[in-house]
Amino acid sequence: RVIATDYEEIPLRLLEYAASEVNNQGDLIANVDDAGARLSHIETSLFDICDHDIPLPKCDIVIAADIMYEPKTGIAMAQRTVEALNAGSRVIIGCSPGRPGRPKFQEALEKLLPGRDTKFIEVAGKTCMGPRNDLICGKGSTSVSSTPKSLSVKLLDLRPI
Repeated sequence: RVIATDYEEIPLRLLEYAASEVNNQGDLIANVDDAGARLSHIETSLFDICDHDIPLPKCDIVIAADIMYEPKTGIAMAQRTVEALNAGSRVIIGCSPGRPGRPKFQEALEKLLPGRDTKFIEVAGKTCMGPRNDLICGKGSTSVSSTPKSLSVKLLDLRPI
């Protein structure tokens, strides 16, 4: 079972559209061994990581990517990371370079999990191509290029406590 969450409706509707209209076309998916393994099995749900009155959905793995646009989301994700680990979930977080929330995430997580290795590792990635909103990739962004280029991204993988 896979649940994709966001605090806004639009990304969830776009994901639902892609799952039903794009990803079920076998010729549009390269290197898929199991034609039955499609995005159409993804459920969507509104969820704001900053609203701590609502608990995380029960899961085996929490995957968070590209959410640290602001310091407050970094702090909230640190709290949610501990919540997930305490519930027995693995937590995997991917983060692009230069996100302002990552230092606050790291600082909060180190306080919440003293003595635990909570450092991101660098992983080789590629830049995005095509137009992007300035909120996501402002001037001077190293995440976008006209042709794919190597890009170092950060990855954190924590197992339950």
